[in-house]
Amino acid sequence: MQKSDIFNDDELLFSGEESEEVVLEPVDPWLVLIVDDEPDIHSMTKMVLGDYIFEGRSLEFISAYTGEESLGVMGENTDIAVVLLDVVMETNTAGLEVAGQIRDMLNNQFIRIILRTGQPGYAPEYKVITELDINDYWQKAELTSQRLTTSMTTALRSYRDLRKIEQNRVSLAQLAMSVAHQIRNRTMTINGFANLASRKLGPQSEAAEYLATISEESGRLEKIVDSVSSFAAISSCDHSEVDIKIAAEEVLSDIKIFAATFSKKVDIDVQLEHVLIDAKPDLFKKVLEELLKNAVLFSDEENPLVKLVVRADSDVCSIDVIDNGSGVDAVDLPYIFDPFFTKHPEAVGMGLSIVNRIVSGYNWSVNVLESDSGGAVFSLRIPL
Repeated sequence: MQKSDIFNDDELLFSGEESEEVVLEPVDPWLVLIVDDEPDIHSMTKMVLGDYIFEGRSLEFISAYTGEESLGVMGENTDIAVVLLDVVMETNTAGLEVAGQIRDMLNNQFIRIILRTGQPGYAPEYKVITELDINDYWQKAELTSQRLTTSMTTALRSYRDLRKIEQNRVSLAQLAMSVAHQIRNRTMTINGFANLASRKLGPQSEAAEYLATISEESGRLEKIVDSVSSFAAISSCDHSEVDIKIAAEEVLSDIKIFAATFSKKVDIDVQLEHVLIDAKPDLFKKVLEELLKNAVLFSDEENPLVKLVVRADSDVCSIDVIDNGSGVDAVDLPYIFDPFFTKHPEAVGMGLSIVNRIVSGYNWSVNVLESDSGGAVFSLRIPL
C-alpha cells in the first residue's frame, strides 16, 4: 500500500459534516390592553414597555379609550393577558365597573388587571383591593417605569400559571372522559353476561344470588361513571339567560320521578319567582337538580319534606333548598363538596361536587346552614 493511499483513506474517514441551521419557531407576543381616556398615557406606556421581554415573548398592545370600548375588545380577544385599566374615564368609576364586569359578565378569570388612577379619591385603595379581583393598583404619579415593569412581570407570571392550571384541568378532564368510556364499555359487558347467565341457569340456581350481586354492582359502577362524565364535561360556564321559575318547573318534574325510585312520597313546597339570571340553562338546571336530589335523599324517611324558595332583590337572587332530615354533621361539613363523599348508601357522592364546580365557574356562592327543623339548608346566592 502506498503512503498516498493511506492519507486518502483518512481524509474520507474524517471528512467534516455539514452544519445544519437551527430555525427557531416565532412565538406569539403577550397581548396587553391599555384602557385610558388620555392618548398620552397610551404613548407613554408603549414607550416604557416597548422593549420588554418576558420568557422570550415581547408585548403587543391594544388600545381602548372608554370602559365600554374595552369590554368589547376583551369580548372579542379572549387571550389578552394583562389590562392596564384607568379608573376615571367616561364616568368617575368606569374602570372599577369594567374590573367587576371582566370577572362577572365576561367570566374571564385569567386576565390580570392593573388599575391606574390619577384621581385616587374616587377609588380608595383599601376598598378596591378588598372588593375587586385585581393584581395591582397604582396612582399614576407614583408609577415609575421600574414599578410598571415589575408590576407587568408579576401579572404575566400569574397569568401564565393560571393558564397552565387550566390546561392541566382540561387534560385531566379528557383523561377522565376516556377512562369513563372504557369502564362503561366493560361494565355493560359484565352486566350483560351476568344477566345472560342468570336467565340460562334460572332463579333456583345456586349462582343466582351471586349473579344478582354482580348485576347490581355493575349498575352502581355505571352510575359512578356517569357522574364522573358529567363532572368532566363541564368545560366552561358560558353566558346566556335563564328564567329561574321556568327552569325550576322543568327540574321539579324529574325530581318527583327520582324520589319515586327510592319509594319516597316527598312533599315539595315551592315558592318561585320569575327571575332572569346570567347562566347556561343546562348548567343552572344541573345545579338545581343536584341540590334537590340531595334534599330528597336526606329528607325524613317517614314524612319527607323538601322546600324550594326563590327570592330576588335588585342585587342578588337567593335560592334555598331545604329538607327536614337530620342535617349535616359539623365534622362532615368541610368535605361535602368533595368528589365521592357521601353518607347515603345509594348515592355516588358526585352531585354536590358538580354543584360546586358550576357555582365556582360563575362566581356564585353556596352555603350550608341548619333549618329551623334541624334539617339542611343549601343556600345559593346569584349576583344580578
